[in-house]
Amino acid sequence: MGKRRMMSIVVIVFILIILLSVLLPFLWTFTTSVAPAVDLHKRPPQWIPTKISFKYYWDIFTSSKKAYGVSYEFKRGLLNSAIISLSVTAIALFLGSLAAYSVVRLKVPFGKFITLFILLTQMMPPVILVIPLYFIASKAGMLNKKTSLILIYLAFNLPLAIWILEGYFKTLPASIEESALIDGCSRLQALFKVVLPLSGPALFTTGIFVFIASWNEFLIALVFTSSLTAKTMPVAIAEFIGRFTTDYGLMATAGIIGSIPPLVFAGIFQRYMISGITAGSVKE
Repeated sequence: MGKRRMMSIVVIVFILIILLSVLLPFLWTFTTSVAPAVDLHKRPPQWIPTKISFKYYWDIFTSSKKAYGVSYEFKRGLLNSAIISLSVTAIALFLGSLAAYSVVRLKVPFGKFITLFILLTQMMPPVILVIPLYFIASKAGMLNKKTSLILIYLAFNLPLAIWILEGYFKTLPASIEESALIDGCSRLQALFKVVLPLSGPALFTTGIFVFIASWNEFLIALVFTSSLTAKTMPVAIAEFIGRFTTDYGLMATAGIIGSIPPLVFAGIFQRYMISGITAGSVKE
């Protein structure tokens, strides 16, 4: 009993250390976003601000094109990121479902090789493709456009979507689809009316991973955008760093606002994420 209690204490202490390592930076960022500028330069750092102000939050949400500044740029970048990330997620789920279902059920030639190739593409660092993609986009007149970012993000995230959905589709009994086919459904109808309604956990898991990857992407957005037409939220935050000064309060505020959508999605659909990840790991 003594050893078991000791192990429980060790596990609890380890969990608390992990939680602190994750939550303390987030708490410090929030404190920075509501603290006066004078508190940010104190040594040692002051965890409790002398005065709480939500001025930076107000500046971002009330900024307009007339009062052009970094707050307005971040607001536009936030909107661009939402449009791009949601578009990539929707398209990746649609195309990923078709591709994964084809590999699992239609006995596509070289299906195992296709799956292996899909996994290999995930090992390729995106940075080696930035320059070739930039030249292609430049020749095609696709710079500073949301469409180009959507297509590039889709190319990078579609293999992950196919891999997750393929693993889940393998766990679904083929007899369910066969019953639908006997009743007169086509393959596409069986997919959209039978398979996908049963694949909620995998769809939610895939959607969250693709959304977060698109939402947080920085390098490609930095290279391919230079105006507010398509500039994304991470690029807008990076531009808070000036040549002679950095507005730490505004940067921390932007970081807090930018982290809310992924946290909300992950919190709401957490149970779907866990079941969606583990569903394809065991074959019955």
